[in-house]
Amino acid sequence: MKKSFLFALVLCIGIMLNAQNIPSVSESQLETAVKVDYRAPDHAVNPFMNNEISMVNNKGMLDPIETELGETFYDLQSNASIGNRFQVWDDGTMAAVWTRGMEATAFPNRGTAYNYFDGTSWEPWPTVSLEDRRCGWPNIAAWGADGEITVAHNGSEGLEWMQRETKGSGAWTQTNFLGPAGIENDLTWPRMITSGENNEIIHLFANSYVEYLGQAQALLYSRSADGGETWDPHNIVLDGMGDDYYFELGADDYVLAAKGNTIAMLHSGDWADMFIMKSNDNGDTWEKTIIWEHPYQFFDWNATITDTFFSVCNTANIALDPDGMAHVVFGINRVAHFEVGTSYTLWPYYDGIGYWNEDMDPFSEDVDALAPPQYGYANSEMIEDVNYIGWMQDVDGDGEVTLNTDIMYYQQHGPSNMPTIGINEFGSIYVIYASTTETYEIEAFNYKHLWLRSNIGGVWGEFEDLTTHISHIFDECYYPVIGKVTSSAVHYIYNADITPGLAWSDDHAWQQNRIIHGQYDIPVGIGENINGLQGISVELSPNPATDKVMVKFDLEDPADVSVNIMNITGQRVREVKQGQMNGRVNINIEVGDLPAGTYVCTVKAGNVLATEKLIVR
Repeated sequence: MKKSFLFALVLCIGIMLNAQNIPSVSESQLETAVKVDYRAPDHAVNPFMNNEISMVNNKGMLDPIETELGETFYDLQSNASIGNRFQVWDDGTMAAVWTRGMEATAFPNRGTAYNYFDGTSWEPWPTVSLEDRRCGWPNIAAWGADGEITVAHNGSEGLEWMQRETKGSGAWTQTNFLGPAGIENDLTWPRMITSGENNEIIHLFANSYVEYLGQAQALLYSRSADGGETWDPHNIVLDGMGDDYYFELGADDYVLAAKGNTIAMLHSGDWADMFIMKSNDNGDTWEKTIIWEHPYQFFDWNATITDTFFSVCNTANIALDPDGMAHVVFGINRVAHFEVGTSYTLWPYYDGIGYWNEDMDPFSEDVDALAPPQYGYANSEMIEDVNYIGWMQDVDGDGEVTLNTDIMYYQQHGPSNMPTIGINEFGSIYVIYASTTETYEIEAFNYKHLWLRSNIGGVWGEFEDLTTHISHIFDECYYPVIGKVTSSAVHYIYNADITPGLAWSDDHAWQQNRIIHGQYDIPVGIGENINGLQGISVELSPNPATDKVMVKFDLEDPADVSVNIMNITGQRVREVKQGQMNGRVNINIEVGDLPAGTYVCTVKAGNVLATEKLIVR
């Protein structure tokens, strides 16, 4: 892989400074290998779903920053990467969706659960599905000026669309969406997002489920500019994704991001390239970028034999920054396919979360290109705090991660996996991932907790466990999805239950999963370091304020100045643009008409910004 001299220098410095910071598990655990049967996702109900079993219910007290949105006993929310299940609007309202199933015998009423936050409170737990037929795998997006839209697959006749012009209220309109001729009923595992100045353009990627156009499974793209009345294009395979490039593109191996007129689709999985398809013109034209070239091209279960290699652990996520640049996070694992057939070998203790953006070079096809740096592989291209940003944490501080006698792995494989990424208006990056966590134990296993890490001004910060509250002592926390990052908070949802693993995979009995909304409050009062420049010190007077607040700071050099005040949900309630200023700056802002409460005041001067907490009484 070619690297610029500057990037190579950064990597070398990273090695010298940080190579000893990453704890590892014992050598015996690291070399533990298991034989796994690749379970191709199926519409049919798995046999063990019909077993008579005890359905454990585990609703309890909750962390004060969290809200339980609902429940499900059907616990498989994704076969690989996790789609957009959480929408946060600019006005602070939110909506979450998930696959809900409450009857363990075949789950006949499985469907999309929906809950809405009106800016003050969430609705009661949903008790029925949105659709009038059995569905699963929902996505949600903003649609039009003030509406919302969801899509899910029904497993027998394509996809089901639900949409309404006013979010949070009014009747839903349900529409059936079929696949192309010959496989009309087989379209499955959809991913959907909207773009355009008014969220008016709908983009859909869905899996063919069966052989189509020479691929065992194909990924099809459709687009609508009129709310789904017409589609153009309709069920096509984009150039660069067809049978000239891949034997198949599997279920849920893809996620979407959009900002303005830019849309990006990320494909990521064990058995094909990790790449993005990106359009800057609302889907008229697309450009492909390969992030990691798979060492075994055209991987075919019935023909391809491999050596051991490091791969994406079947889960990844993507976000676009304010300039439309794509940022990608992905889990890492080690696998091999030693004999024909759908069984393969997995080393479930190999660990890590990788990072890439469009300013970085791609990884090579070397079998050890994605090897985490702590394992000593000579051809590893992963560097701590550059493109290797997450791993299991040394909670007890003894220098290593000490795990119990077994480890629970999902379709997403690794100890650290299921990453989700969000970027706010200033380009600050926030990543949440699920990670097996020492000291939190149940029988032979350790629980997964949610860990957050941020990148402010190009520097990766400390790790924070989001699920340390006493309510999560006996919780497996997984499937995180970031809905939005503002200057003051990260909003996310996730699943929690009391036993590691999935009932769907026969790891344990069916039990209640709670769907939880969490809010991570970004520390305020500290100037953020942007592009290597020092932050500025801001004073608010008076604070608390009643009628007016004076924003005071000093500038050594002339800079364009703007001030924003946002409420705790991220809604901008004041915006003042002052133009170029210098020296001592005093800006007077009216706040007397704002509701009493806590706000965040953000000052931006050129490339420098600072935030301060403001109390209004």
